[in-house]
Amino acid sequence: MHATLPRLNELCFPAIERRRLQTLQVNLGYKCNQACLHCHVNAGPTRTEIMGSGTIDTVVRFLELLLSAMSAASASAAFEVRFVGGGSLVADEVT
Repeated sequence: MHATLPRLNELCFPAIERRRLQTLQVNLGYKCNQACLHCHVNAGPTRTEIMGSGTIDTVVRFLELLLSAMSAASASAAFEVRFVGGGSLVADEVT
């Protein structure tokens, strides 16, 4: 991994600010039926890592709590959940 902080300091990169959560991206796994060179997680057909059902249950519980808290705070708040990862493209069965 490249040391990016010194370079960012040279460029006067703006400070990162925390804002309201708008998107939750959940990576389901690294197994994919493609092997794209631009893939940031190096997914491909030879990878075997897929999210287990226990972790999926934890994600679902987290989403339930998060969405409940968000709806109590602001009914008009937009929120997006993205499920990504090639595993869903090659899965034998989706339950």
